[in-house]
Parts: sequence; structure tokens; C-alpha cells
Amino acid sequence: MKKLLLLAVAGLISFNAFSQGMEFFHGTWEECKVEAKKENKKIFIDFYTKWCGPCRAMAKNVFPLPAVGEFYNQHFINYKVDAEVGEGPALAKQYEVKGFPTFIYADAEGQSIYEGSSIGASDEEGFLRLARLALGLEEKTWAWYEEEYNNGNRKTEFLEAYFNARMAEKSMPPSPDDMWDLYNSYPEAERWNGKPLQIAFWQARYGNKFYELVKNNKEKFPLLTDSHNAVGWINSSLYEAMGEPTKLDEVFNGIKADFPTYADQAKELFDADQLRFNKKNSEHVVQMMAYKEKYGEPLQFDFMVGFSALQAKQLKPEHADYIRGKYEEGMNSEPVHFFSVGAYTYLTYKAGKTDEAKKVAQRFAKEAEKYKDSKKSAWAYNNIQKLLNDEAPLPLSY
Repeated sequence: MKKLLLLAVAGLISFNAFSQGMEFFHGTWEECKVEAKKENKKIFIDFYTKWCGPCRAMAKNVFPLPAVGEFYNQHFINYKVDAEVGEGPALAKQYEVKGFPTFIYADAEGQSIYEGSSIGASDEEGFLRLARLALGLEEKTWAWYEEEYNNGNRKTEFLEAYFNARMAEKSMPPSPDDMWDLYNSYPEAERWNGKPLQIAFWQARYGNKFYELVKNNKEKFPLLTDSHNAVGWINSSLYEAMGEPTKLDEVFNGIKADFPTYADQAKELFDADQLRFNKKNSEHVVQMMAYKEKYGEPLQFDFMVGFSALQAKQLKPEHADYIRGKYEEGMNSEPVHFFSVGAYTYLTYKAGKTDEAKKVAQRFAKEAEKYKDSKKSAWAYNNIQKLLNDEAPLPLSY
């Protein structure tokens, strides 16, 4: 009888140990992070208040469940924070807690690892799913991103991930309004530095919210004092009005009134660059090189002039010699960028350096055979062959 009683007690102890719910760490926040590092676990934080009904419901009905305890105790140091007492208010501010209960999933340094919504009470499966998503044990599907966005999730980390997921799912890049939401997702004190400041500057187009922000806070945007960045910034608005003369005049005159320092220089570059859109490639190269000599290379100079030089019917040797350098990095990269090989050899030939062009062709003759049947690489391949056969390479045509 005594043996049976001992076995029953042992079984009860074993059952209770197995079926216990979540274990919460008792100590300071810094001590909690130390414990997480020691145990090599993530941190789960339950932000609650004493008056919060759903918080009490979670503590009574979900936290004690065996499956919940087994999973959370295995993967997390669990930590409860009263948002109105002790360290609570400061931590709630740090994690931008806006309702209760709020669940935060963080690494051992205290950095959030879950960009999804985690406010409000949940049932057993919903609570376990949150943890699996936070740990990357369950895939965040496009349906999940849509649901989070439609439910009003506007966390910085979530928006960035959502825009990437939407681009992959629907080939839909962020709109200006999307970027405005992203900018405003940053704490106000952080918006004048780093990434938020870059977003505000480069998303500005004449008349939009970002433009007004820049116009009213010029002293906070140091790139406005750099000619290359200021010209590129102004031209972002001019390009959006391209092909609409009346609108272009309105945009330019408006920008010149607001930002007079580099407006005329920007218009000079814009007018020169328009030649490539009108297929005046030879003149485009001449005008762009003249701009470079006068002001230095503008932003995206390689992109602007690179293809025009390859398509130009007339190309000055000195211009070909300069522009060929833009393709040298791709030619010498690993793996080789074969189009760059074709461009470099062609421009070397147009620079009057025929022997050098032939040597480059010989150097890449074996590499060229990989692209023999590639329509995409036909121009580069054919020009390599022409140089190997002592023939003149041809300009690029579409």
C-alpha cells in the first residue's frame, strides 16, 4: 500500500512537471537579457496592466496551458512587465506599446525579432502561432502580410517586409503614399537622421508631401548643399514631367523659386540627357561629356551615357576612351559580365586602339564560346568574333 502511494505521488509530480504552463523570469530587464544570453534563448515579453481584462484572461486561460508552456519555456526567457510600474513605462515607450496586452518577441540584446501585430488576447493556437512566426518556424505567407496590413500594422520593420513581399507577389513597387507611411513609422526623433532622412529627400517630387517637408526644413537636408545630389534631386521631379512641356515649365519654375542655387544646372543636365530619349545618341554623348567637363560627373552618369556611346553613329575617340572605363569593372568581375566585355572591346576599338581591342578579344575568346547561342549576348559575342577575324565591330542596335 505504501509503495502504491509513493508511485501515485511520483506520478502526480511527474504529470505536474510535464503539464506546467509558462515559467516567467523574475528580475530586472537587464538581468533578463543576461539570462537569455546564458540560456541561448530569445525573450518573450508580456506587457500588461492590473486593470486590463484581456491581460488577466491570458494569464488565467492561456499561459498555464501545457502546450504553451512546453513551447515557450523551450524557446524563450518569458518576462512579464507591468507597463505602469517600475521599469514598465520606459520599456513600454521603447517598444512603442499602444495597447494591452502587447506581446514582444526579442533577441537576447532586446531587439525585436517579430514585425507582426501582437496586441490583444489570443487563444492557444493563435498564441503558439505568434511564437512560431517570430522564430521563423512558420512561413509568413502573402495572405499573412495582407491581413497584417489591412489590420493596420504600420511598424517600420513590417512595412519594409510587406513592400518586398508585395513586389514579389504582385510586382507592385511602393507608391509615394506607401513611402510616406514608412517615413512616419519611424519615431519622430529619428526622422532627421539616417535612413528616414534619405527616404524623405529622395522621395520628394515637386508638390508632394516629401517636397513640402524638404522645402520647409532645408537646413536639415545637407545633400541640398552638394551640387551633384541637389541636381539629381531636382531632376527627379523634372523627369516625372518629361514629355509634358507645360507641366515641365511649371515644375521647373516652381523648383527654381524654392531651390534656386542649382536649378539652372539641373535643367542644363536634364536638357542634355533628353537627347538619348530622342535617339540622338551621338549628340547626347557630346552634350553629356561637355556637362562632365564643366561640372564633373553627375549622379548615374555611367547609366546615362554608357548605352548612348555604344549606339552612337559618330563617337569621338577621346569620348570612347573615357567611357570604356565604365565597363572595366564588369569585364574584370568574377564571374565575368560578358556584355561589359563586348562594350569595353567595342569602345577600345572606337578609341582608335585597335591592337588593344584585339588583345582583349583574344583574352576572352574562350569565355565568348559560352554565349555563342545566346540571343541576349549576340551583340557582344559577334563583336568579339569580328575582332578575332580582323573585322570592325558594330555599334549596338535594338
